[in-house]
Amino acid sequence: MPTYRVLVRGKFDRPAGAVREKLLARASDGDLSELSFSETGSLTFPRHLGGFTFRVLVTADDAQGAHEHAQLVTMELLDREGYPYRDLTVSSTCLDDVRTARR
Repeated sequence: MPTYRVLVRGKFDRPAGAVREKLLARASDGDLSELSFSETGSLTFPRHLGGFTFRVLVTADDAQGAHEHAQLVTMELLDREGYPYRDLTVSSTCLDDVRTARR
C-alpha cells in the first residue's frame, strides 16, 4: 500500500478563555523541528491562532482514503483537546510518486 504525506489545514473558530490560553501555551514560536511528518501526526499553529496545520503519514489504498483518515484523526485530536475549528482542507503527496533527481 502506498504511503501519503497528508496536510490538513483549518482555522480555529474563535477560541476563548481557558481554551485560548491552552492554545497560546502550545503555539509555535518559529520552531521548525515540528514540521516533520509522522504516523502519529503533529499539529502546528502560530501565536495569532488564525489557522493550523496537521501533518501526518498515512498508509492507504488511495489518496481519498488517506484524506479521509487524516481528516478523521485531525478532528478527533481537536475535539479531544477542546479546540474549536472550521474550514478543514486536505492535501497529500504520495511518496511512491516522488522522484529524486540524480546528479
